[in-house]
Amino acid sequence: MAQITVIRGGAIGDFVLTLPAIDALRAAFPHLPLHLIGHPPTVRLARPDRILDHDSRLLTPLHTPGTDIPPATATLFADIHLLLAYATDPDNILSTHLRSLVPGPVLVHDPRPPEGTIEHITDHLLRPLRRHGIHIPNPSPHIHLHPEDCVYAETCWQQRKLNSPNVVFHPGSGGRHKCWPLERFLELAEELQQRRIQILFLWGPVEEDRLGRLPDPLHPLHPPGLLDLAGLLARADLFVGNDSGPSHIAAAVGTPTLTLFGPTDPRLWSPRSSRARILRAPHSQLSALDVDLVLAAVLAALDVK
Repeated sequence: MAQITVIRGGAIGDFVLTLPAIDALRAAFPHLPLHLIGHPPTVRLARPDRILDHDSRLLTPLHTPGTDIPPATATLFADIHLLLAYATDPDNILSTHLRSLVPGPVLVHDPRPPEGTIEHITDHLLRPLRRHGIHIPNPSPHIHLHPEDCVYAETCWQQRKLNSPNVVFHPGSGGRHKCWPLERFLELAEELQQRRIQILFLWGPVEEDRLGRLPDPLHPLHPPGLLDLAGLLARADLFVGNDSGPSHIAAAVGTPTLTLFGPTDPRLWSPRSSRARILRAPHSQLSALDVDLVLAAVLAALDVK
């Protein structure tokens, strides 16, 4: 059966910012199944009909020049109506192999923003579809939640007896240079708790490895999967975090967000949502961003004094 296939690696935030392209393909070809090739826990956010791990050995020949493609690999691409591949392919090795295997159009696009241009990364990722004449229904990412995605959040709210106003913090990021100092997050949390605003911390293996353990009374949350995380963030009154995947997930489920930017440019990388706010650190140094400034932005977002 014919299908639509998208190849997309990268971090969680990169994938979330690709969702408008995936949704556009779904809208353009509503009767064809969607096959995603990427990191399985991440690409499940788009609820594809089929997933293949981008580290599968079946894909290795596609990146090898002058090789014969094995039948098992060729079969993967034999019934593709259209293929969109986000990949750096300077020598056209991947493009050449894919075009020899795929019966339909093959769109290969470098996911990196062109040097010296100021264009939001989502618009850059939509370029190959626009060139191909595919209509873009919505250029903002959206994660569609099902009732089962919200069970974890409901359990947390009941166990912790949470109510409004509440704020979810995520002090981590894929790069240390993109992180506001943890002690500032803790100071901000204390200021908000004094105003009877409830605080939840997201804390995963990366944060524990880089930042250590949180003080015991804070009881950080560890959602078991990204759709559980999305359901949790959809329940929050506000999300505050660095330039990271959870910031983009929060925006994509419609939660008000405050994202703290340092060395990365928010004109390219900010969460795309009408409810997303950003704070850019002075001189692009997050260590120079004062707690008072973030506190004022949080209170304004919550509409409390």
